Amino acid sequence: MKCFGKGIDKMSVLVTKHAIKRYRERLFDYSSSSERIRQLLREIVAKGRPVCLRPNTHENCYEIKYRGISVVLLKKKDDLIVITCLGDSKYRNWIKQKEANSRVFQSLRYGVN
Repeated sequence: MKCFGKGIDKMSVLVTKHAIKRYRERLFDYSSSSERIRQLLREIVAKGRPVCLRPNTHENCYEIKYRGISVVLLKKKDDLIVITCLGDSKYRNWIKQKEANSRVFQSLRYGVN
């Protein structure tokens, strides 16, 4: 992965408990062990492609996607830290539609723009 300089194979990939929790919630996988989910998230980082640079003050936050599943990670020196799982494409489209419908409802109900 070119956006990580010396290559991902020389970097350690750490996974937060929050990322594991979000994976379970957003992919509805409550049966896999935490270690199995950790392996899956590491695979997404290792085999995925950068989608975009996520906003933060240090410009070291990336969205990575593999097999339709997106994660957000921070690059810190020789470590890549998976901080959250955004879910698969189907989940993300559903949540975007839900948020759009909520904004329309609020606008109609309360006259808020």
